[in-house]
Amino acid sequence: MSGVGRIALFGKSHELWPVAALLGRDLPSGTELVAVEDTDPVGPAAVTIRLDDPFLARLGIDADELRETESALFALGTILQDWTGDGSRYFHCGSGSLPAIEHVDIHQIMLRAALTYNQPERLAYLYQPFRLPARAAEAGKFAFQSSDPRSPLSMLRPTVQIDRIDYAALCRSRLTPDRVEVIQARPEAAQYRKENGTISGVLLDNQQMVEADFFIDMSGGLSDAMPAHPRADWQPIAGLPFDRLLSGKNPASRYDSKNHNIARAVDGGLYLATMIRDTSISSLLYASSDRTDAAAQKLLDGDAQPEPFEPGYVRQPWLGNLVRLGRASARFGPFLSADTILLQRQAMILADHLPARQDMTVEAREFNRRHLLLAEQIRDFMLLPFALNRRSDPVWSAMRESRRPDSLATRIDQFRSRGRFVAFEGEIFDEQSWLDLLIGFGTVPERYDPMARSLDMGMMARRLKKLTVAFDQALASLSD
Repeated sequence: MSGVGRIALFGKSHELWPVAALLGRDLPSGTELVAVEDTDPVGPAAVTIRLDDPFLARLGIDADELRETESALFALGTILQDWTGDGSRYFHCGSGSLPAIEHVDIHQIMLRAALTYNQPERLAYLYQPFRLPARAAEAGKFAFQSSDPRSPLSMLRPTVQIDRIDYAALCRSRLTPDRVEVIQARPEAAQYRKENGTISGVLLDNQQMVEADFFIDMSGGLSDAMPAHPRADWQPIAGLPFDRLLSGKNPASRYDSKNHNIARAVDGGLYLATMIRDTSISSLLYASSDRTDAAAQKLLDGDAQPEPFEPGYVRQPWLGNLVRLGRASARFGPFLSADTILLQRQAMILADHLPARQDMTVEAREFNRRHLLLAEQIRDFMLLPFALNRRSDPVWSAMRESRRPDSLATRIDQFRSRGRFVAFEGEIFDEQSWLDLLIGFGTVPERYDPMARSLDMGMMARRLKKLTVAFDQALASLSD
């Protein structure tokens, strides 16, 4: 059977070029790429990516190259403001795992101490000294991750915050020009093969016909032009009531953070600010039932137009010879750069399953399986702080009380029962990040690890003190 000779990609530049760059590096010999770029204007947006993200590694992009871009800014995490009441601040940072002591996790030792003195509410306070990345972020410090595993600074997981247009251009520079044909247009209609119903070509708004063996839709424009590919399997994200999104650019001087992202809970919505060099990009996710568009625009001090927001995902993005990525397959929003994480992980999965033949059944089945695992993990991690919020206003209270996905409920219930983290297949978020959020948002296990009962707590106090001193010294060595 003949192989796949041509692959066509459709999307906006910020979606198109990261995927095209990755596929171009793994493209089978004799296969061509055609990139159909929708050049219609898009609103301002920034993305936050961990420097140890495997997507950057696969493209060969490092911190030095990111530093040379116009907008990149390095940071350690996101400040979650007012999620547990007005004035509350929680620093969410990527982190390496804390060392166990006598095979017992540190949070289990702190839990035993808190329960011994009948003060379970002090768990987060006792645990905080060991959250070195969060302490560094709170102190306005920064450093790159140390390559020495014995150094406390090996726990740091820095991020880069960058305008998505600059990021797309950087990715595009990784693509060999002679391996891709670029067309600036939008899809209008698809043509199908009579014998099997697969797509044979796509008519563009410039009346050009793009013929290919395999089609990739990243913005949803191609899917919208194809009534034969409905979103019948769309899975809305229960418990997330936001249905509107507004974005705008603001001076960086407006905010009290010079580096880190801000995610501030407000009545009826979530306000986000991503700092980039010399400016910031703000977004507001909100429920139209609780806040008018005019009120949303006033909060952002801009004239940007709100757009519909429908959080959810499809279960089978690869059908026939069409695969949907990014916004065409899911919508999680800008919080914790969930949409960016989704697209980049999907691109890596697709690169591992690029079809070499026109019968793509096996590749499609495996891609859809891995996509579903990915979407559910992003959904659960993103929903965790919403599920644990302690605000009293109606929209946030309803999120706290709403039914959670079974996998997220299992994670929370198991941790609340015995302080254990439940991991599923293909985890993409650090266990330490899960533990930090659970503890930081007030989840206190009912009992601690039985192994902690055998520990000499006097000796543990001395060993833990030694560890916190090392963390304190590492923190003092960091620059602003």
